[in-house]
Amino acid sequence: MDRRFAEELRALKQKLFQMGLLVEGAIHKAFEGLETRSLDLVGDVLKDEDIINSLEIEIDDKGHSLFALRQPMAGDLRLLTMILKINNDLERMGDHAVNLAQRSRFLISQPELRISFPLCEMAEATQEMVRDALDCFMNENVDLARKVLRSDDRIDDFNYRIYEDMSMLMENDPSSVKRALAYIMVGCNLERIADLSNNIAEDTIYFKQGKEVRHRFERDSEGEERGEPGADARFA
Repeated sequence: MDRRFAEELRALKQKLFQMGLLVEGAIHKAFEGLETRSLDLVGDVLKDEDIINSLEIEIDDKGHSLFALRQPMAGDLRLLTMILKINNDLERMGDHAVNLAQRSRFLISQPELRISFPLCEMAEATQEMVRDALDCFMNENVDLARKVLRSDDRIDDFNYRIYEDMSMLMENDPSSVKRALAYIMVGCNLERIADLSNNIAEDTIYFKQGKEVRHRFERDSEGEERGEPGADARFA
């Protein structure tokens, strides 16, 4: 790799990290706005969307220019492909943060609904997955990537509990239907953000080890399968 290309690739990776920090902040503000019933925080998320979208376009344009002009090979090609994939995942996380903000704005406008499930705990766990996913990508840390993947089952459990609790509430109190549905959508958006964090972790493992770790098994670069496809846990 020549020095100029190395610098361009490093700058692109740093720009992606900057975008990731904005996305992480938007997720935090969307949920914090709901917790504190702050319309100002919710409004900030909607403003952040334009910045995130602009960065996504900038990174995508620069990445494809590097493909065309530099024609990277081997590890450089893998890293550039990874950056473009993560760029798309982060933009989608930003969209889910906007969805969270919109649900939060609706719930803030309504009488407060007393809920029994630990939504705050789910939000904090999801935000931790996002932070860890960004860190494992920037530092090429496979162990941290595996931690992200192991966290996914917990988020799925939270989401299932929200659905069950809100379904029961709607059955017992028809006046709560719209608010309960909004909370279900909050859980769904957090669950999707966690899934997108998984994508980043999977790409990090593939970049470092050449192993495919999607769909509950590992496949090394020569195609040999490892693990148990039917196992409940994503990783042992």
